[in-house]
Amino acid sequence: MEADRPAIYRPRRPRASPLWQCVSRHLSELRASGRMRRAIEGNVLERFLECGDLHHGFARIRCGGCGYDLLLAFSCKTRYFCPSCHQKRVLAYGDWVESSVLRPVPHRQYVFTVPKLIRPFFAYRRSLLGELCRIIARALTQAYSAAHPRARPGFILFVQTFGDLVNFNPHVHAFVADGVFEASGRFIPLPPIPEALLAGRLRREVLALLVRREAILPPLAGRMLAWRHSGFSVHNQVRVAAGDTEGRKSLAGYMLRAPFSLEKITYDAARGMVIYRSKLHATLRRNFQVMPGAQWLELLCRHVPNRHEHMVRYYGRYSSRTRGSEQERPEMDEPDAEIPHPSRQAARAAWAKLIRKVYEVDPVLCPKCGAQMRVIALIEEPAVIERILSWLGLWEPLPASGPAPPEGRAGLPLTYHPVPDVA
Repeated sequence: MEADRPAIYRPRRPRASPLWQCVSRHLSELRASGRMRRAIEGNVLERFLECGDLHHGFARIRCGGCGYDLLLAFSCKTRYFCPSCHQKRVLAYGDWVESSVLRPVPHRQYVFTVPKLIRPFFAYRRSLLGELCRIIARALTQAYSAAHPRARPGFILFVQTFGDLVNFNPHVHAFVADGVFEASGRFIPLPPIPEALLAGRLRREVLALLVRREAILPPLAGRMLAWRHSGFSVHNQVRVAAGDTEGRKSLAGYMLRAPFSLEKITYDAARGMVIYRSKLHATLRRNFQVMPGAQWLELLCRHVPNRHEHMVRYYGRYSSRTRGSEQERPEMDEPDAEIPHPSRQAARAAWAKLIRKVYEVDPVLCPKCGAQMRVIALIEEPAVIERILSWLGLWEPLPASGPAPPEGRAGLPLTYHPVPDVA
């Protein structure tokens, strides 16, 4: 029956995305303007243009039962820029952190925020983000140790650099077990750490750090210590119950989320302008941002981490050292035998599993007979790619020079409203 036929996975159309159109048109403009400060920014933008596009390579997948085959485009796997690849990472992380790191105990979210006056220092010196995490980790560890000296906390720190309107707003989310763990593994619930206690310590240690790094002068640090409203804040009102498995996954995904949402972007190709709509900004009193395409890309690039830069850190009971010591080592009768690593086996099925989770369909399920399909070839040679896509009627290369820029912007009905560096 028609109703019994399996759902078919329909791959996305990357060139139809407003973000792809914006990057394709304005990447050369951004590069020529000299506003691309790091090499990784250009690398991420170039890889994004190739993500999900059959013209840049693909895997050939075939059904062994009926012989049906299809082409699956490669992905860029970039962090904090490509909406598709980063969302796959978020979904995979939620499942992994729940099964491998978090314990089935109550958890609480702590959000640590710094004032807008010092936020630019974290943009130009990204190593300060790591120092900020170390300050927060010491504050949480010492607070819990004072409450119960013979037990350890367990928490994960997530660095976020963005606000609702994608402005640069560095802050840290802490996913904290709402208590401490004894050496035996027994969990002892504790009340939340007072927000004022953590905020006061955060202010003192961050200002001392900036003075040591010669980012600010001691007189300014002294004045900021005396401010009644310092801009340093801590929020700890979000709590997840012990039995709420999906709540922990959802909160972990929220902390790892991308800086922007593709659904909120509108790109006016005729004028080369981007409109981004989000929540109402408390200070700006608006829920949108309008700016030229090149400037929008510059704004997005500020949130791309450096290569090997850690945006997630694990401490206490949740540290990798503690988790490694708790796992039993598998017995191996033949030490020299080649045994597939569990993580490698899981990686082979990760893409299909995540697509099933999002779209409730299987991308490697044969649409004709319902059998599982397998990869039979990886196509990367440009000449072979063109020959196959031309035979299938899918060859649509871009012009060598890329899309033409807008002819003029003098009479634009849209105006540029810069977003100040506020929360």
